Amino acid sequence: MLVGRAAELDLFRALLRDLVAGRGRSLLIEGEPGIGKSSLVTAGFGLAATLGCRVLLAGADELVSRFPLRTLLDALTPEERENFTPCPAAGDPVLAGVESFLALIDRLCAKSPVVLALDDLHWADEASLLVWGRLSRAVDQLPLLLVGTARPVPRRTQLAELRRTLTAQGTTLMRLRELPAGQVDELVDALVGAPSGPRLRAMAGQAGGNPLYVRELVDALVRENRVEHEDAGFAELTGDVERAPESLGRAIADRLAFLSDPTVQDLRPAVLLGTEFSVADLSAVSGRSLSELAEGIEEALTAGVLAERGDRFAFRHPLIRQALYAAIPTALRSVMHQDAAYALVRTNGPVERIAAQLLAARGDMADWVPAWLSEHAIFLTQQASQIAEQLMGWALERIPEDVELHEKLESQLAVAAYLSGNRKLCERLARKVLARTGDPDQVARMTFALASTLQRSRQFAAARDTVDSALRYPELSQVWQARLLAMSVRLRRTGRRFDDSAADKALAHAELAEDKVGIGYALHEVSVVRLRQRDTAGALRAVRRALEVIGEDPYTLDLRQLLLINRTALTALYDDWDETRRSLRAAITLAERTGTPRLCTVYTTAADCLCAMGEWDDAMAAMEVAVDYLPDPDAWPELWERVYGIKAFIAGHRDDVAAVAADLARSKVRGSDSILLVRARATPEERAGRPERALAVLKETLDPDRTDKYQNWRHRWSPLLVRLAVELGEFDTAVTATELLAYEVELEPTPHKVAALRWCRGLLAGDHSQVVQAAEYFREAKRPLELGNCLEDAAVLMAGLDRATALATLTEAVDVYLSLGATWDVMRADSRARKHGVRRGQRGPRNRPETGWDALTGAELKVAVLVADGLSNPDIAAQLFLSRRTVQTHVSHILAKLGARSRVEIARLSVERSG
Repeated sequence: MLVGRAAELDLFRALLRDLVAGRGRSLLIEGEPGIGKSSLVTAGFGLAATLGCRVLLAGADELVSRFPLRTLLDALTPEERENFTPCPAAGDPVLAGVESFLALIDRLCAKSPVVLALDDLHWADEASLLVWGRLSRAVDQLPLLLVGTARPVPRRTQLAELRRTLTAQGTTLMRLRELPAGQVDELVDALVGAPSGPRLRAMAGQAGGNPLYVRELVDALVRENRVEHEDAGFAELTGDVERAPESLGRAIADRLAFLSDPTVQDLRPAVLLGTEFSVADLSAVSGRSLSELAEGIEEALTAGVLAERGDRFAFRHPLIRQALYAAIPTALRSVMHQDAAYALVRTNGPVERIAAQLLAARGDMADWVPAWLSEHAIFLTQQASQIAEQLMGWALERIPEDVELHEKLESQLAVAAYLSGNRKLCERLARKVLARTGDPDQVARMTFALASTLQRSRQFAAARDTVDSALRYPELSQVWQARLLAMSVRLRRTGRRFDDSAADKALAHAELAEDKVGIGYALHEVSVVRLRQRDTAGALRAVRRALEVIGEDPYTLDLRQLLLINRTALTALYDDWDETRRSLRAAITLAERTGTPRLCTVYTTAADCLCAMGEWDDAMAAMEVAVDYLPDPDAWPELWERVYGIKAFIAGHRDDVAAVAADLARSKVRGSDSILLVRARATPEERAGRPERALAVLKETLDPDRTDKYQNWRHRWSPLLVRLAVELGEFDTAVTATELLAYEVELEPTPHKVAALRWCRGLLAGDHSQVVQAAEYFREAKRPLELGNCLEDAAVLMAGLDRATALATLTEAVDVYLSLGATWDVMRADSRARKHGVRRGQRGPRNRPETGWDALTGAELKVAVLVADGLSNPDIAAQLFLSRRTVQTHVSHILAKLGARSRVEIARLSVERSG
C-alpha cells in the first residue's frame, strides 16, 4: 500500500518509459528509516515487470555486506551467480569481480531493459559502491535504470563520495519527505478499512508523517482491539488511549511482542543471518527441521514481520530485524554467532557467511575456528583481505607461537597476501615466519612471496638479499632452488656487469628439477637477455615456450600476464598485427579476469601497438582506461611517462597544443626520459617553429651512456632526427644517428630496422629512391604514420627532379595523414613542399565535422555498426580485439556526435542512413 507518493511514482513511470525506449538513467532515493523508500521501489518494480524489463533487486545488509560484491551478486539468479567469473587465484579479486559484474550487466542489457535496484546503499561494501559509480557513468549508453536508496545520515565517507559523483553525472535525486496530515489520514483510512475518526487521526498524527510508524501504530491498535467501527461508518479509538508509542522502535517492539514465544525463538537465529535468509540456513543455525519451522514462519508472515522475496525470506524492514537483534543479551550474541558459524560449517555453508558469523562474534573463538581459518585462508584473503586479516589476527592471538598451527596460519596468510597484492601484510608476516621457521620449504615459500613483494615495491636490494639468504639455506629442495635462482637472475639483470649466461643456467637448473614454475620464470629471464643481445626472435621464442609451459598455477598468473604483455610487444616489432591482436586480447582478458596490478601496463601496451597500427582513436580510448589504473607516480614513474607520452604523441600529431602541454606536464614525475616522451617532446618544439630545440631533444638519445636504454627502439625516431639534422645543417649529427642505427641493423636486421636505415641513408644522401623503398615496406607492414612520413620526405627530395611525381607523392602522404587525423603532419608537409615549389590544390587539413556520421572516426564507425547490430560492449570488444571499457568510451563518443540518447537511437539512425 503506497499512499502520498503520486509525484514520485509519476517520475518512476517517466524513467521507465525512457528505459523501454533504450535510454538509461540513475535515480537515488533518500529518506529516513520507514519513510517509504523500499515501498516506492517495490511499486516501481511492479511497473517495470509489466513493461518487459529485467528486474534485479539487491539489499545491502550490515552483517554480510563487508564481503566485496556480495550485495550485488544476491540480485542475480542462482544460475548467473554460478556462472559468475570465479575469484582468481592471484591478482586483485575485487577489481576482477567488478569487471566481471559490469560485463554481465552489459550482456543483460543487450537482451532486455534492466532495472537494478540496491536498497540500503549505506550498508553496501566498497566494491558494490564502485560498481554503482561505474554503472552510473554507463547509463547514457545502456537500457539500464539504476535505483538506489539510502538514509541521509549518518553518511559513510565512501557513500558521500559516491553521492557527489552521482549528482555530478546527472543522477536524479529524490528526497522522500514526511507525509502531510491529509495523506496520513488517507493511509490510516486504508489500514482500518473505513474513514477514521478524529481521535484516531490525532493519534496517527503523532507518528510525524512516517508511513512505517503510522502502519506500526495502527496495526498495534487494531491488534489490541483499540479501534472499533462505529455505526456512522467511522473507525475510532476506544477507551482512554491518549499517546502513541514514544518511537518507531517502540512501535515495532509492540508488533514483536504480539508474536508467540515459539515464533520469537524461531526468529532469533534468523536475525543472525542478516536481513534476508534461506530456510535451509535458518534450519542449519536453529537445529530445527523445515517442517518444525513452518508454523513460526507462517505466523511471522501473517504478522507482517517477514516477507517473501523470491526463494528467500526477508524481514519486512531492517528495523524489525534490528529490534529482534537488540533484544538478544549482548553476552549471548557472541556465543550465538559462533554456534551459527559452526552449524553452517556442518552443513557446508558458504565460506563468506561462516566468516560473517565469526566476525560478528567480535574476537571470541571456539577451538575449531583456527583450523577452519587455515583451511580457507587463501579464499578469505582473496574475497575480503581486511576481514581475513582481522579473523586470522584474532586466531593468532589465541595460539602460542610455538604451536605448529600458528606458523601455518601466518605463512598461509602471507602467501594469500602476496597473491592478492597486499604488500604490507605479506611483508610483515613473511618476515615473521622467516625469523622463526626451520622448515626449508617454508623458508623458500616465504622468500618467494617476500622477494616478489619487495620487487613490486621497487626495493630491489632488499629483495636480492632475501633471495641470496634463502639460496644459502641447507636442504633447500631442487624445485625451490630453481625458482629462486630464476628470481635472483631477474633481480640482478639491470646491472652492467650482469652475466648473460646466468639466465640459461637458471633455465637448465629448472629443467633438471622438472619444475614448470621455475622453467617459466627462467624462460622469462632468457627472453629479456635475448632482447638485450639484439635477438628479438630468440626472445619471442622464449616467451612463447614459457606461455606453453607454465599452465594455470597460482604462482604463475602474474608471470602469464607479463609474458602476454611481452608477446604482444614483441610480435608488434615484426609487424605481425594478427598475432599482436590475438595476444593483446588475451592479455586484456586475463587482466580483467584477475584484476592484476598490471592493468595499467596492459592498456599502455595496447595503446602503443594500436598507435603503431594507426588506430589512434582506439589507442586514446585505451589510454583513458589506463589513467584509471595508474599507480602512485613515485612508485612507478615509467608508467606515468608511457601513459602521458602516448597521449602527448598522438595529440601532438593531431595539433592539439593544449593537450600536449597538459600531458607532458603530468608525465614529469622524476625527470626521466622514456622513449615515448622523447618523441612526444620533440613534436611540439618543431610545431612551435623551434626545430633546433626538437633536434636537441632527439640528440639526447645519441648519448653513449644511454645506448642500452635506446638500443631496441632507435629506429622509431632516427629518421626524424636525421631529417631535422640535415635541414639544420648538422650533418655530423645526421651521420652519427645513421651509423648508430646501422650498428643496430648489423646486430639484428629486422625488416622494420632495415627500412628505417634505408630511410635515414636516403635523407642523408638526398636520394629519394631509398626513401620510396622504405615507404613501400611501411605500406606493406601497415604502419600508416611511418608511411606518411616517408612519402612526405620522398616528395620533398624529388621536388627538384620531377614536380608532378612529387605532387602525387605529397598528396598520398597527406591522404594518409588525414586518415589518422594528423593535422600537424598535414601542415608540416604542405609547408615543407611549398618551399620546393610543390603545392597541393587544397591546402591545410580537411576539418572533420563535429556532429553527424561524418564526425565519427574509423574506429567509432566500426563500433557504431556493431551497436546497431545489437551487440553488447563485451561482444564488440571480443570481435574488435579491444577491451570492454575501450568500446564503452567509443560508444559515449558516438552518442555525443550523433546526438543520440541511446543504443536504440544509434540503430535507428543507422537504418535511416543506410536506407
